[in-house]
Amino acid sequence: MQLSDKKYAKRLKDFGLSLVTKYKSGDKIIEKSSESTLNEDIENGIRLEKNYLRGGNSVFKLFNFDPRIKYTFINPAKRKSCPNCGADIDSQSGECPYCGTAYNMDYESKNLGAKYHTDLVMHSGTYKKITLIIDIIISFIISYIYIKTTGRTFNGWDFSKVLIGTALLTLAFYYVFYYLDSFFILLPIKIYKEKINAAQEKFWAENSAQINKNTFFNNLNYELQKYYFEGEKTKNVLDFDFVDYTTISKEEINGEKIINIEVLVREVFINAGKIKSRQNDLKLKLKHVKREYSLENAGGVALKCKNCGTSIDAFLTECPSCGTRQNYLQEWYLV
Repeated sequence: MQLSDKKYAKRLKDFGLSLVTKYKSGDKIIEKSSESTLNEDIENGIRLEKNYLRGGNSVFKLFNFDPRIKYTFINPAKRKSCPNCGADIDSQSGECPYCGTAYNMDYESKNLGAKYHTDLVMHSGTYKKITLIIDIIISFIISYIYIKTTGRTFNGWDFSKVLIGTALLTLAFYYVFYYLDSFFILLPIKIYKEKINAAQEKFWAENSAQINKNTFFNNLNYELQKYYFEGEKTKNVLDFDFVDYTTISKEEINGEKIINIEVLVREVFINAGKIKSRQNDLKLKLKHVKREYSLENAGGVALKCKNCGTSIDAFLTECPSCGTRQNYLQEWYLV
């Protein structure tokens, strides 16, 4: 588990929960549990499902994950460099001893099929509400016309019939409208989403020589985990996952590289004892820092203080000599 995964597992445990995540890796379906690290390794796995359990029983499930994101869980039998901070990973632990990362997250630029967009639209709470409103309006119009044209008079009792008819037709026609409406709104949404995806592809094509995309997204994920699982404001959040990266751009301020990225995040949280989910649009700035550390035979990572040059332990958040706050181990961090 990575550093924040340990806190994440504790967060789940504090609420009496565990999580089983299902991945598709090649032709295999593999499950990972928050309660154990003794699971099969995963290479380029796409998330299919998250199942939240209490007392061994499923209480909440999530589906519809971005297929452009692929996860590779590090094989502990092989010594590798950490995908997040670059340090050597102990062959026995299978996780980075400095930042704790245990997996690599790759983000692919690829065209998303119609099914992805259909699922994204039809599982949206907003879409369901719009469908219900359309259903009620059309059902009311049909009921009103029928009662008005078939009756000799139209009084308060007849209006009650219209309301009853509206309720019955709404129940009967909801799923008809649920699927019918998607055909009318799906095409413009698909066009819009593919336009965003094309803009992202252009950004990485122009900046791939200066910015390692996989490192960037691993660092972004790591930073968001710290945001969600180490802060007081988000102490009721159980989990999060990326729904989409909507915009990305870069700028340079006083010679420092800054990436601006807008991320649509799905948050899973506890409210009045119940598990719920919501989408949150985060506008983030990530700053680039030159990693000034070297691996030492003694098993430690030495960071060079950017202010006074003192060699300090990587776990310290500030220099013991001058008190300067130190950068994180990764190349990109939230500002």
